[in-house]
Amino acid sequence: MLKSLSIKQGKKYDDPASASQIESFINFHRLDMSEVLLPVESFKTFNEFFYRELKPGSRPCSAPDNPKIAVSPADCRSVVFNRIDEATRIWVKGREFSIERLLGNAYPEDVPRYKNGALGIFRLAPQDYHRFHIPVDGVLGTPKTIEGEYYTVNPMAIRSALDVYGENVRVLIPIESVAHGRVMVICVGAMMVGSSVITRKAGEKVTRAEELGYFKFGGSTVLLLFEPGKIIFDSDLVENSNIALETLVRYLDFRLYS
Repeated sequence: MLKSLSIKQGKKYDDPASASQIESFINFHRLDMSEVLLPVESFKTFNEFFYRELKPGSRPCSAPDNPKIAVSPADCRSVVFNRIDEATRIWVKGREFSIERLLGNAYPEDVPRYKNGALGIFRLAPQDYHRFHIPVDGVLGTPKTIEGEYYTVNPMAIRSALDVYGENVRVLIPIESVAHGRVMVICVGAMMVGSSVITRKAGEKVTRAEELGYFKFGGSTVLLLFEPGKIIFDSDLVENSNIALETLVRYLDFRLYS
């Protein structure tokens, strides 16, 4: 039912009639339109506005010359864990959650690589800027889609017995990074998300802050998997995460230290 509703909602927001909802959405969420690249009247549908681009320089990289510093992939609410077992103890409560289920039939050979590794969870709410970006410098692997459900990704669902990340539709993109080993980016669809669109191609050399893709309408999440010992997250983010508190961040505004 959720999948059917999400597809229907996506089609609705691709209809030119949906453009009439843009102004009310801006006003309700008090969005800062000064950083949006195109004027409001240029968007022909609500979805075009939803995955709007920002003006160049709106999210400057904090350390553009230091590839050892990774960055948030999105404007989001974030929790981070230096070990996956900490994530399952504090945040991800799904009884069946595992790296095996998360990687599914897309990259099963990478399951041993991420055992006891680090996990970053970056949740986008509908009012957020919905393009997501490259977190580490490196070379992009092949994006692979796993079909699945469209459960909500809000914290109540993630902290329930339901394995949302292992059940939902998702796109997996590995990055062979310069300083962080093989990093797995997982773009998770959710209730009312029309689709995840990857705008880069396999084999491309990528740099932090560059666009990776965008979500159509709805809330959604980007997960980052790191191999053991390849990253240590900022202590303030870890402290908040250890008490099950999300931190509101804008992409490239904070650092994840290698």
